[in-house]
Amino acid sequence: MKDFLQGFDLQMFAEAFNLTGEAARKMLVTFVNVGTTSLPVWEAQGYKVEDSAIDFNPDTTTITDILGDTYTDVNKFEESQTLEPSTLRMGAGLAENLHQIWRDQDLEKFSQFEVALVYGYLGTTGAYEADIWKTCTIYPNSIGGSSRVDFPFTINLGGEKVKAISTGLRTGATITPAP
Repeated sequence: MKDFLQGFDLQMFAEAFNLTGEAARKMLVTFVNVGTTSLPVWEAQGYKVEDSAIDFNPDTTTITDILGDTYTDVNKFEESQTLEPSTLRMGAGLAENLHQIWRDQDLEKFSQFEVALVYGYLGTTGAYEADIWKTCTIYPNSIGGSSRVDFPFTINLGGEKVKAISTGLRTGATITPAP
């Protein structure tokens, strides 16, 4: 372990997080632009979703060399997130968009979303660090449920990724590319 840590500036690494304790789950927020590229409207996702994570889905290659040693390389990540149950509700811009795309069977539109991931534990209040993916695929997984109409969906992050800054952690935040 000591050899692994030798190249790290541990003091700099420890100060990267703006935490006084553990990071609460509400400090990692996925936003979807439900407006346009020129006039974005960033909608926070996760209403009444108790548990959701960004799955990294690494693409790896593993080899065993002629000496019998095994090595694994990470080639890329294919990040995704499923939000479930995602109950349909008034004013939910993403759900309205997905529902219309599904009804119209306009399938190519599922791959035309802009998504931001805001790290509320990086940066300062009103200037949180974020990443924006320009060409993401978002698709519904099912529709129905028990007492409410649920419309769970999956987000696959993709396209160009740019570093950004967010003014907040809720719908209405302004998220812009970092200078």
